[in-house]
Amino acid sequence: MKLSLLQYKTLRPWLWRWHRRAGLTALLVVLLVTVTGLLLNHTSELALGKAAVNNQRLLAYYGIQTPSLKSFAVHDDWLSGDDKSQLYLNARHIAECQQSLLTAVAYQGYYWLACQQQVLLVNPQGEVVDSLSAAYGLPVPIVAFGLCGEQLCLATAKRSFVIDTQQFSFTPVENMRPSANKAQPLPVAIEQAIIRAYRGQGLSWERVLLDLHSGRLFGHGGVWVVDIAAVLLLFLSLSGFVLWYQQRSKKKARQAD
Repeated sequence: MKLSLLQYKTLRPWLWRWHRRAGLTALLVVLLVTVTGLLLNHTSELALGKAAVNNQRLLAYYGIQTPSLKSFAVHDDWLSGDDKSQLYLNARHIAECQQSLLTAVAYQGYYWLACQQQVLLVNPQGEVVDSLSAAYGLPVPIVAFGLCGEQLCLATAKRSFVIDTQQFSFTPVENMRPSANKAQPLPVAIEQAIIRAYRGQGLSWERVLLDLHSGRLFGHGGVWVVDIAAVLLLFLSLSGFVLWYQQRSKKKARQAD
């Protein structure tokens, strides 16, 4: 009995040869896609969306750059602002600033952080007690902030103002200029902690696994590799079915003879 649909002797050796080759070629990609797919299937339980990447090489590969920090020593603490308008007390993020941080000073038991368009009142625990902006009568843009003798004051490009810290009012003054706290280099340990936190916020392990799963982590070529692996898997499925069908047909043919 002849196998009219699929010729056993001519097709079977070719299928076996390319079935093995396709399996070996796709093996690594299939393993990668399988493992990442299993992890992504449990992303909620593993909290992958909230887990920040701290690997410096991986962050650099994604183009997440190191922040530029401007820091001020106030008593035993360090107050810093980065180039994304984020504010830090030592290594802890505490608030967001309107434009860049100009300076920080201690006054009446609080830390006063002056940005170009905003002044924040922060307690020593890092909690924002109050925030002043142009909507509350704050003269802006601020170009200098600090002490004028025993009083807190600020300056714009045109004039200076003494701050009433009880009423949060601003009185123009002549011939006075704030004595500002000058920026200083951060201690290395604090700087590195801020940098790790800053860079990790922009990249989660869920994103990395998604890019691995799809091949996007390796660029356009990586996507094509995953696509080819998918085609090879399809070929493996079809060739496996044909090989099984041939064997089954041959067995039936023998029984019929």
